[in-house]
Amino acid sequence: MPCRLSKGHPGTFTVEHKYPFYLTLDQGKSSYFLGSSCGPHGTMDSIVLILGLHRVGRPPANAKIRGLFVTPELLSFEIWLLKKLGYRFATLKDALLAPAGKIAVITFDDGYEDNYTVGLPVLERHGVPATVFVVTGDVGEKAVVWDEAGEDLPADMLTWEMLAELQSRGWEIGSHGHHHVHFDRQRPDRQESSICQSVRAIEKALGTVPISFAYPYGAFSGATKALLRQVGLRFAVTTERPAPTDLAEPDDLLELKRVAIGGRRFYHFFRCASRTLTATGAGDVIRSLIPVGVRQPLAEEASKRNS
Repeated sequence: MPCRLSKGHPGTFTVEHKYPFYLTLDQGKSSYFLGSSCGPHGTMDSIVLILGLHRVGRPPANAKIRGLFVTPELLSFEIWLLKKLGYRFATLKDALLAPAGKIAVITFDDGYEDNYTVGLPVLERHGVPATVFVVTGDVGEKAVVWDEAGEDLPADMLTWEMLAELQSRGWEIGSHGHHHVHFDRQRPDRQESSICQSVRAIEKALGTVPISFAYPYGAFSGATKALLRQVGLRFAVTTERPAPTDLAEPDDLLELKRVAIGGRRFYHFFRCASRTLTATGAGDVIRSLIPVGVRQPLAEEASKRNS
């Protein structure tokens, strides 16, 4: 479905697109604003974009999976970009329990100490909360390495005291299981044990019962989802990348998709921006403004470079 261009206030034009967004161009100021075309009483009450992160900082030279690290500069850039696109930030449970407008959610998997020492100061400068999914069996441990992770770089994990402070500062503490394993490879009784131990540990240490979960390695089965429902976990995130329609109407709240954010080099800024714009549908809106006569040669040139 093509875009439709309509005249707005003097000097402005609004582009309506097949996705629930509009783009307003201000000719006088050479600027634009990207907003949601679904109001509070529309068919879709909110749009929730979930970001998936792990560690904050620069990867050491011996790191095998460097994409697990995001620099403070790149994290700040991503927050700036989403605010420019009209998003506000909330924890996962707040975004889904009280949806309103365009919401971005920052999530951290595993519970690394640098989420507190490096990530917290960055997010507080921007007034942004986050959700951190912790492996409760490794809380407070030093030099942690998981056999199934494919990364032998030892990592220090968040302590319960750090998690309590994060919670007091508006962060949500979610479950990542009691052990960092592929749940789809575990018997149902082992899955149940890991999930229940994790929920009980968080409740005992922090006084709150978690309702959000992240699947380690993004791996789960139908039995995993059934167990989550059984213990009262209402939301679960995967490692799958979302399409624009997933943001407004997710098919399953126990299979929420996320945009992976990570990197340290200049081109990683472009990659993160591209992923964000693609997920929100903004990329299609912007590309649709390019005349076909210009767009086709650009696509052909890009195809030649990639071949």
